[in-house]
Amino acid sequence: MNQETQTPSPKLQRDRNSQPRIQVEQHVRLLDVDKPQGRVICECWNCKQGLLIQHEREPQLDIKVTCPNCGRIAVKLQVAKVLSVIAIPSPWEV
Repeated sequence: MNQETQTPSPKLQRDRNSQPRIQVEQHVRLLDVDKPQGRVICECWNCKQGLLIQHEREPQLDIKVTCPNCGRIAVKLQVAKVLSVIAIPSPWEV
């Protein structure tokens, strides 16, 4: 079972006379949502590196996942435990 979402980031607000709003999004695809161990395919928030994250679901905690490419926080997940983080080519890269 696959589920794809895009998590919106904070939007930059501008007045009517200046440039249009900029909305930044992060691609996220949830895999194996009906199993105890799930997988997430996403892009790093900072460097846009594709990531495959395997995790345990329960009990849910706020976990910050570090990108193996840039070393910064790639994504925040509500999972019990991150089992692995693998850098992959981004499926959303054009």
